[in-house]
Amino acid sequence: MGTVFIYVDHSFPVDDLRAELTRLLDASALWDKRVGLLQVTDAKERTIELRALVSARNSSEAFDLRCYVRENLLKYINGHMPETLPLIRLKNEANK
Repeated sequence: MGTVFIYVDHSFPVDDLRAELTRLLDASALWDKRVGLLQVTDAKERTIELRALVSARNSSEAFDLRCYVRENLLKYINGHMPETLPLIRLKNEANK
């Protein structure tokens, strides 16, 4: 089993990323098809925490699968919804 954590804005469409995770896992020979899910595991004042939980045949393949999933989920977010990546919002004192 392996986990991948990603932090995104509260406006993030989680179901879209769930579908992308499923697509990525189906395309990977590293995935053993036992576990593949994406959950919101925490919510902070600035971000929500997403956890992808995936399974592989052994620890070496689990590590490679985690890297593959992390890289490709971030690529998907950057390509389709970069505005949902965490931002630091500053309040302009002149605009009170």
